[in-house]
Amino acid sequence: MAPDMSDGETQGALWATLESLGTAQSFRRHSYIHTPTQPAYALYLLTSGQISLQMLSSGGRVLTLRVIEPGQIFGHSVLEGAATYDTYAEALSPVRAVAVPQAALLNLIQREPAMGIALIELLGQHRLTVSRRIDEVAFKSVPARLASVLLEMSETQASEGPRPQQRVPRRTHQQLAEMINAYRETVTKVINQFRDARLLDVDRSGITLLNPSRLRELSQG
Repeated sequence: MAPDMSDGETQGALWATLESLGTAQSFRRHSYIHTPTQPAYALYLLTSGQISLQMLSSGGRVLTLRVIEPGQIFGHSVLEGAATYDTYAEALSPVRAVAVPQAALLNLIQREPAMGIALIELLGQHRLTVSRRIDEVAFKSVPARLASVLLEMSETQASEGPRPQQRVPRRTHQQLAEMINAYRETVTKVINQFRDARLLDVDRSGITLLNPSRLRELSQG
């Protein structure tokens, strides 16, 4: 019997398998890969660019639930057997993604139970992230919500430079505002407050978190 694969090996094998089963597609910036009005027919693996997963409030305001980075999946509704997608997936930049049809996914899960378990774990992580984002919007202040989303985004970025630093890829203040369901002017004010307090630094390439521990404290407020 072959030895069990580590989590990293399982995920690497899963990505390679999804790429082999799917079809590569390209999307322009600001185009929608899927919307809640479309049948959920494919799971997507993002290979380049960034995707914003969004929902609309009853008042028509946009709430960004997650930003998907290369190497992550989206279109999770397919894994739940839903008839339609439950979010808008908007390309924040030119995007390339691999679309894996639902039928191919079901065959894969039957053939390779370990792959199915890995997909279920990714679905659980996604649902936890979405639930946390909605709870934060409902119960936390704007500074707490902004600190939380900055920390969350920094976790997906590799550390660079002579000492570890937590980096957040470049986002407009409007994009950050949509991620925490706040007004752009309010986000600009809070970012300036964080910068004055030496909690972060902003340049053209993105945001550097200078004091993650203090931001983590603020995120609990």
